[in-house]
Amino acid sequence: MVLPQLVALGFAAVAAYLLYTGGRELTTVYHVLRDDPVEVRTLHGHTGPVEIEGTAVEGDEGTVTAPFTGSPCLAYTYEVEELRSSGKSESWHTLDEGMGGVDFVVDDGTGRVRVDPSGADVRLEDHTVTVPPGTELPDRLAEYVAATDAVDAQDRTVNLLVTEINVGNKQRFTERRLDVGESVYVYGQARRGPAVEWGSNLVDALVGDGNGTPVFVISDTSERGTAWRIARGGLWRVGLALVVGLLGVVFLRPFVP
Repeated sequence: MVLPQLVALGFAAVAAYLLYTGGRELTTVYHVLRDDPVEVRTLHGHTGPVEIEGTAVEGDEGTVTAPFTGSPCLAYTYEVEELRSSGKSESWHTLDEGMGGVDFVVDDGTGRVRVDPSGADVRLEDHTVTVPPGTELPDRLAEYVAATDAVDAQDRTVNLLVTEINVGNKQRFTERRLDVGESVYVYGQARRGPAVEWGSNLVDALVGDGNGTPVFVISDTSERGTAWRIARGGLWRVGLALVVGLLGVVFLRPFVP
């Protein structure tokens, strides 16, 4: 009985993990949809959770440079994956990932407010380059790989006289950016910001992370678009958790007296 019980526990552990991560995503969706975005001009002196939508523009800190494209932007995340084989199956393994950003401003036409992206759950559109094995990397990606210990170029070939064989694995470079002038949605905590000049449409608030907000999300789409983008990941995890849990029950049933 020990082996069947261990296998069943394995099914239960996987199902519990998927249910936890999926449920956390769906909890974020709930907070995003619970209230409507407010006008930025109402944030004067406001503290606590807020939702805002508008256009992302440069603040005093300017922009940062995205690692794969070299594009100037306000925030970015990146991920490098490699396709690896194990028997008859293949799967993508993450080699490196990270994020960066600077304080920026959201302008919704009624006013402008500073946003500090530190600690945000950043949900931005994917820009992906997939590189087959044996292919020379574009210059910008080659510079990144040369400077990153965790990632090796997969451009080696073996000369068999009559032909050449590519040696290595397929790689996928994904960059997500919040570009200047893009639409932006932010759910975060408003707190008192730096003083502003008289007559400025910049409100004296700063939106960012904090203990008073259940989630801190930055997205380059609308409130509903953000909710759907997050919900897709949560729904498939919860659905897969139910399938894995059911398989565990089916597996264990013949061994239960």
